[in-house]
Amino acid sequence: MRLVSKSLILVLLMVTSTLSVINAEISSRQNKYDPSVTNNILWLFGSEDMDSGFGHFYFNETYPEFESSSKGYGYKTVSNDRISIDISFEYHNSNYMLLELGEVIRGTFYIESWGLTGSDCTGGNACKEFTVTFKKAGLPVASDTFLTGGSGQETINWEFAVADNMTEWKKNQDNIEVQIEYEVQADNSAIGCGTVFDCSAEIYFFYTHPDENRDNTADCDGCNSNMILPILEIDEPLPGDGEDGNGDGGSDSESTPGFTTALMLTSMMAAAVVLVPKKNKELEE
Repeated sequence: MRLVSKSLILVLLMVTSTLSVINAEISSRQNKYDPSVTNNILWLFGSEDMDSGFGHFYFNETYPEFESSSKGYGYKTVSNDRISIDISFEYHNSNYMLLELGEVIRGTFYIESWGLTGSDCTGGNACKEFTVTFKKAGLPVASDTFLTGGSGQETINWEFAVADNMTEWKKNQDNIEVQIEYEVQADNSAIGCGTVFDCSAEIYFFYTHPDENRDNTADCDGCNSNMILPILEIDEPLPGDGEDGNGDGGSDSESTPGFTTALMLTSMMAAAVVLVPKKNKELEE
């Protein structure tokens, strides 16, 4: 009986160790950086000159972990002519993701602009209004344009429903991207512009950033531009999860959490079933 007890204890220890490995593998796939049901906000970060941007599903409210503008916003100005911005916020290294069909995607963008906008611009053609485009694998799947006043801070709220071509996002293929385009022109028509008054065109775009570290001149607390996605919970790996980019689909042992360790666990349990009767037989003899 002692041999049987020792065998059972050994097997239990091995099973406990194996389950710990499986849990670790699952946790590594569902960490704080990955999109999920509870981690469904795409935060927008970018450079101070607004020449580059990127998106991420992780935001540390006390410390800016990513290399975004230290001021918490992007800024451009010109004393004459127009300012044009075209910045994209792309999330790389995406995992397999499902969005709920028909549910609403919400975008909130914080800006500040000074100057002429839209049809008020001179020179024979209108300025490009604030335009947002939502892309999947570089292809536009939704877009909208918003009128702005060019006279201070504004909040752009964008809502649109998940369509059929937005539900499934394949790993390492269907990167999420948010593109923003906008133009503002300097208004030099007023008397004293350029001599007494500064009539330069200006554009601020507020990135996700801790308020206590944001530049005080911005005066825009909580202005964390973002997109909220209706992500569905995935209980088990689905076709496309763990693809290597060749588009063949399907799951293999590498894309299934704990697949190898689960096989090890099954082998251990089978060994225990065989081992215990054998020891019993030896004792009976």
